[in-house]
Amino acid sequence: MRNRKFLILLYLVFISINSNGQTISDLSLKICDSINSHKNVESDTILLKQAEIYSKLLTEYLLNNIKKNPKNYITDYNCLNYKLTRELNKTCKSFKINKSFILPFSNLVEIDSIFTTEQSKEINEIAKEIRNRNRMEIVILSIDELYPNKNINEFSHNKLIDWKIGGVFEKSGVIIVFSKKLRLVRISTTYISKKYLTDENCDKIIAEIMIPNFKNDNYYDGIYKSLIEIMSLTK
Repeated sequence: MRNRKFLILLYLVFISINSNGQTISDLSLKICDSINSHKNVESDTILLKQAEIYSKLLTEYLLNNIKKNPKNYITDYNCLNYKLTRELNKTCKSFKINKSFILPFSNLVEIDSIFTTEQSKEINEIAKEIRNRNRMEIVILSIDELYPNKNINEFSHNKLIDWKIGGVFEKSGVIIVFSKKLRLVRISTTYISKKYLTDENCDKIIAEIMIPNFKNDNYYDGIYKSLIEIMSLTK
């Protein structure tokens, strides 16, 4: 049953966030109101009940906001889920699910949309190649703010752990977090992936590839060329 719901969500993820005038804030308020109407739920089942409410109303939202030509259905779903969870944590005191999740085998999570459709496709493809050939999972995350953390190091590390990046792969996982708005970038590794992609490697990639390209507003080359280098270092 869970697998069926998962497939339905994938299919329904052809979304337009502002479609029909409904925004993430509207959806967040609707979920919060529904959660508040179940305040008397026993403490040991409150998370389950809230997850049920969240899933139900999110599915309804997706049904009402189908878009024929999505940028990438996995990327679009991850973005919506991330922003919605964040909004609820900011505005709904009754909401107890403080961690967002991403779909399995996600490569690119665009909270702050930077890339064109074609660029996103190419970045997804090379990240997928690193996963399949080098047995290392890599996630690229573009962000617009660091909530709930105060610095990018903490934020990046927490996402690496929360999303269990690299958990089933021989060389584990890596996350690249960057923000055009905040002018920040960070590469975080697990203790296993650090054996193949050292801190020195990460610092060099940031200094010699990412920052020079980012300064020229060329975020695609900065990320794509960094992935090429990571693929070479971890083969």
